[in-house]
Amino acid sequence: MIFLYHVILLLLMTTANVAYAQSSNGVKKNYLRKPQTLMIPASLQPRTSPVMTIPYKAPVEAPLILIDPGHGGDDYGTNSSGISKYHEKYLNLSTSELVRNFLLQFGYRVFMTRTDDTFISLEERTNIANQRNPVLFVSIHYNSAPNPIAEGIEVFYYRDDRNKARSNKSKLLAQSILDKTLQRTQAKSRGVKHGNLAVIRETNMAAILIEGGFMSSASEMEKIKKVSYQKSLALGIAQGIQDYLNKQGITPVASK
Repeated sequence: MIFLYHVILLLLMTTANVAYAQSSNGVKKNYLRKPQTLMIPASLQPRTSPVMTIPYKAPVEAPLILIDPGHGGDDYGTNSSGISKYHEKYLNLSTSELVRNFLLQFGYRVFMTRTDDTFISLEERTNIANQRNPVLFVSIHYNSAPNPIAEGIEVFYYRDDRNKARSNKSKLLAQSILDKTLQRTQAKSRGVKHGNLAVIRETNMAAILIEGGFMSSASEMEKIKKVSYQKSLALGIAQGIQDYLNKQGITPVASK
């Protein structure tokens, strides 16, 4: 049954899709992409990955954090270069699941905008966040650029002159997450940047979008595809969230 599932999954993932690339000016653009040969490592398979396990449950009074795995369904995101293709949507989900599990261990409650390979519109993602009213929102992505040597981690927040308090909190959150992820991964820093991106523009709470590395870089992709890198990145994200919330006076509740 597991073999049959993998065969069906690979067939489904060979259809045309919409992807996003990070241009040199920091603006994400849509473009059509038809996947070529696809390779999904065992660590990223939805039913076999150990990151699907949730060993902790935080108390109901714990602060709520919303994690947004980018793309999904027919929206594949970007993909790696070369013959074997790794699609961003799977990396986003597996990394988000790791972040969730770390946060649960820290004593927070976590809600994810998607927990499987489902398409969710940008409007739906922001509606989910605003309706659930978490203490913060983190959207998790991987990057791409025309320049094959571009690499590193960058974190976006939305600079809104109409709501400077939220902007300032988002910037502090972005810096905290960048600092911790760089410590954990030893990746190159591309800094904290303003980004006019819907999921961080239309949300009401502190919100950031992290690009965890460039799939268009062959050398960085060698790191990204490894679960060890994803775990390091995820722990950095979770620790960055924890550090930010501690400075805001928002204390996690230890799970029982």
